[in-house]
Amino acid sequence: MPEHDPWRALDDVERGARALLGQTLVRVLDGERLAVRIVETEAYLGVEDKAAHSYGGRRTTRTEPMYGAAGTSYVYFTYGMH
Repeated sequence: MPEHDPWRALDDVERGARALLGQTLVRVLDGERLAVRIVETEAYLGVEDKAAHSYGGRRTTRTEPMYGAAGTSYVYFTYGMH
């Protein structure tokens, strides 16, 4: 993310999650433009949040993106688990 990116200033995770709703992510891959709209988000408060996969400072290969640079996505597959 560029230094001037307005998302960097967000210190309220709930506000940030709400701001992402309806946004479109775009990527060009092999000359083809791909776009997806964000229709659902979740927000956690980091290692202190018991609902977060990073609770208690847990670091695994799966959770490593949660410790990455700002703008890193953490996508967790839950389809068929309910």
